[in-house]
Amino acid sequence: MIRNAVIASATALCAFLTAAPPATGIPGPSDGWQRVGSGVLGGVSGMALVEGAPVAQGLADAVVVRSNKGDHESRVATLRLRPGQAPAVSELPWLGVLPAELGALDAVPGRPGHYLAVAARGDAYHIVVADGRAVVQGSPVALPGRHDGDSYESFALHRDRSGRTFAVWATRGSGPREAVVSASSVSVGAGGPEFGTVTARQELAVPFPNEDEVRHASDLKVLDDGTVMVSSASDPHADEGPFASAVYEAGRLTVNGAHDAVLRLKPKDGLVPFALFTKRDNRKIEAIAFAPGSRAVWGTDDENDGGSVKFDAVGR
Repeated sequence: MIRNAVIASATALCAFLTAAPPATGIPGPSDGWQRVGSGVLGGVSGMALVEGAPVAQGLADAVVVRSNKGDHESRVATLRLRPGQAPAVSELPWLGVLPAELGALDAVPGRPGHYLAVAARGDAYHIVVADGRAVVQGSPVALPGRHDGDSYESFALHRDRSGRTFAVWATRGSGPREAVVSASSVSVGAGGPEFGTVTARQELAVPFPNEDEVRHASDLKVLDDGTVMVSSASDPHADEGPFASAVYEAGRLTVNGAHDAVLRLKPKDGLVPFALFTKRDNRKIEAIAFAPGSRAVWGTDDENDGGSVKFDAVGR
C-alpha cells in the first residue's frame, strides 16, 4: 500500500477542513511545477508515459491530451522532460475523426506508440503517435454504459499476469453526485477498441476537495499490482481559480476465476490523500501517470494559467 507521508497528509487534510487557507496566487518555479502549455488552450487533461522510455526524477517522455473543442486547436502533444531543462513540447496534428474535449489518455500495454484517448462524452479513440503526428485507428467507440449527460475525465488500461487487458474508467462526479467507476475487459485492434461486458461498477466520493464544485474523479490510473489511483479537483468556474486537488490510493482492481474485472474501492471516510494541493497551491490536477521506481507525474489544467506538470515520489 502507498504510505508516502500518509500521516502528514491526514494532518494537513484535517487542518484544511477546519480552516481553509486563502488563495495566494500561483506558486513560483521553485515549487517544482513546469509549464507545458499556455492559456486556456494549453491545459493537460490526460497523460501517459511513453512505454520503454527511461523515467527518473525530472526525466520522462510523455503524451498528453488537451480538452479543446475548436477545429484548429491542439488535441495531443508530446513532452520531453529533462532535469535542468525547460520542457520540450510538441503539438501534434490529429489525423482522423476530430474529438471535442479529450479528458483522459492511457498507453496500450505492450504496444509502444498506441494509446486510447477518451472524450468527455465517453467516446474512446485508438491513436498511434509516431512520426510527429497522432493518427486515429478505426472509428471512436462508446464506453459501455455511457449515458447522455455523463462527463468523463478518467481512464486507465491494465494488463494482468495472464496477458489480458482491462479498462477502468469513471464519470467525474460533481459535488453530492459521486463518481461512478466501471471496469471491463478490452482488446485494441486495427478497427479500434472492443470493450467487453462491464463486470464491475462502484461509486466513489472523496473527502477533499470539499467545497466549490468537487470533481471526485479527475483522472485514474491502475498500477502494476492492481492498485487504483484517483485524482480529484475542485473548480469554482473561475478561470483564475483558486483550485484545489488531491491524489488517493482509492482501492484495488482484481480479476476473479471467471477472468472478470472486480473493483474494491474504499469508502469516503477511508480515503486519505498522500498528495494534497490546497487553494494556496492553486492547481487543478486532471492528469496522473506512474512509473516503476515509485515515480509519479501530475498534470494540471489551470485554465487561464495553462498546463503544468510536476514529478513526485510515491514511496511504497
